[in-house]
Amino acid sequence: MKKKTQLLAGLVLGFLGIGAAQADYQLNLMRGVTKISNDLYDLHMLILWICVFIGLAVFGAMFYSIYHHRKSKGHKAAQFHENTTVEIIWTIIPTLILVGMAIPATKTLMELDDVQDSDMTIKVTGWQWKWEYEYLDTGIHFFSSLDEASNKARQVNSGIDPKTVPNYLLNVDNPLVVPTKKKIRFVFTAADVLHSWWVPDLGWKKDTIPGFINEAWTSVDEPGTYRGQCTELCGKDHGFMPIVVIAMEQPEYDAWVKKTQEAAAKGADLSDQSKADLIAKGAAVYNKNCATCHLESGAGVAGAFPAITGSPVVIGDLQAQINLVLNGKGAMPAFGKMLNASELAQVITYTRNALGNSVGDEVQPKAIQELLPQPAKTQSSETVKKLTETSADLTMDELLTEGEAVYNTSCASCHMGDGAGLAGTFPAIKGSNVVTGNIDTQIDLMINGKGMMPAFGKMLNPTEFAAVVTYTRNKLGNSVGDSVQPAKIQALLNGQG
Repeated sequence: MKKKTQLLAGLVLGFLGIGAAQADYQLNLMRGVTKISNDLYDLHMLILWICVFIGLAVFGAMFYSIYHHRKSKGHKAAQFHENTTVEIIWTIIPTLILVGMAIPATKTLMELDDVQDSDMTIKVTGWQWKWEYEYLDTGIHFFSSLDEASNKARQVNSGIDPKTVPNYLLNVDNPLVVPTKKKIRFVFTAADVLHSWWVPDLGWKKDTIPGFINEAWTSVDEPGTYRGQCTELCGKDHGFMPIVVIAMEQPEYDAWVKKTQEAAAKGADLSDQSKADLIAKGAAVYNKNCATCHLESGAGVAGAFPAITGSPVVIGDLQAQINLVLNGKGAMPAFGKMLNASELAQVITYTRNALGNSVGDEVQPKAIQELLPQPAKTQSSETVKKLTETSADLTMDELLTEGEAVYNTSCASCHMGDGAGLAGTFPAIKGSNVVTGNIDTQIDLMINGKGMMPAFGKMLNPTEFAAVVTYTRNKLGNSVGDSVQPAKIQALLNGQG
């Protein structure tokens, strides 16, 4: 009997989601680690207690009337048609209550949407099933995927107890690193389907939508590691795209930025590798990036994901497979944007010589690198020196070259790389009345910002500002023909101060 009682209790607790594995189970909202998350919590509690008070007052009056004015005590129901005074009272009081609730709610919502005066911007793109991060101020760019330990443990018949894996399904290979005590603007979009970026400690979540930009901001006061997940059902591996945010003090963050930029500058290892090395390393790349759809054995999923084993593409023309892997097709993403040349060469060679295939050929990283988009050429030392001198006049070509880089870093996330904008959300640069009109009007708008557009006078130096103004007026489908020099921008900024 005791065992049956314990079993029944266990089933009930399991059904309710309560147990040893639910040590953090709680009924209320959690307090986060940011000001906005605590403001949201305080707003929630304010509205909750107002509702509790109203509920107690209404039900208390109702139950009191039912009990003390019941028929058994001789009371008879009053007969009346209307009472103007009562109707006025029960209209005014709820109105005042709603206004009293709306004021703090509106204040908090406006604070939540205020991305102005941010110190840095990070673009977040959702992919099936990973996250892409771009630091628009430093040029750092990487993908973040489920960590290897969790990925191995989650496989069917892996033989690994998930309880032995630290932060199972809540850990990644490349976490998002941010500085503390800085206002960080996020812009969100997606490359394939709907996703939703959610870190509970930050206090909000945002949908990532293909072809659309959402915005949010945060400022983390205390260093630490904060974890979240995708909360939009985005496909078969929806449960395996976690988010990890690491907040660092400014000196530690600056060191991370320097280290990451130096590693990116080195690029991929383009040295020739033996076929055995390509295949061995390709297995790890395949398991991390391809096995999710095509399965670890390469058998695929009938009707959904084609098999790698015996695939006409994989055992056919090598160049055709390379083009497909690099550029994607249909539900298959463009891995040329996700993997470096060495990883691409390894996984392509692996699929052609493993998983039941034995084509016998190979491809080297150098051959792949030639097919990938090449980074822009660096400026000469003389040009760089000239660009840093506010008093120096720049040629039109220098302004346009620098302006393109600034535009891609600071503007393209909203107005698109080709300047087409997003209908109903962000206006196009191409043919814009502001951009093709009076240059002083455009400069004033960009310095001070308007609506969702930030005040770039606080974000760009005079040279960057002058360059991007000139670029937008003479590229992206525009050909006004004029320009502005850094010295003029500096004078305008000084006049503001």
